[in-house]
Amino acid sequence: MIEISNAEWAKFTDTNSMDPILDEGANAIEIVPQSYEDISVGDIVSYSIPNVQGTIIHRVLETGFDSEGWYAITKGDNIKKPDPYKIRFENLKRVVVAVIY
Repeated sequence: MIEISNAEWAKFTDTNSMDPILDEGANAIEIVPQSYEDISVGDIVSYSIPNVQGTIIHRVLETGFDSEGWYAITKGDNIKKPDPYKIRFENLKRVVVAVIY
């Protein structure tokens, strides 16, 4: 038995951006972060941003602060370049804590 507070079950669309960790048939257990301190480099996070349709699930490469506050730089494991935008805490939806096939 694994006890995880505020855990939610997630299924993914197979976009290949997170291959091989999140591939066809992958499911996950995710938690809702309470603050930016819950986000670490290496975490897989789901987020939404204005002008991009749907929810994106990518890995955190870097976190930091700028004039607008906290941010994360993300990238799909199977994509060569980081995402072209900074993710703000208010854009984050969940953090993956387990992947299940």
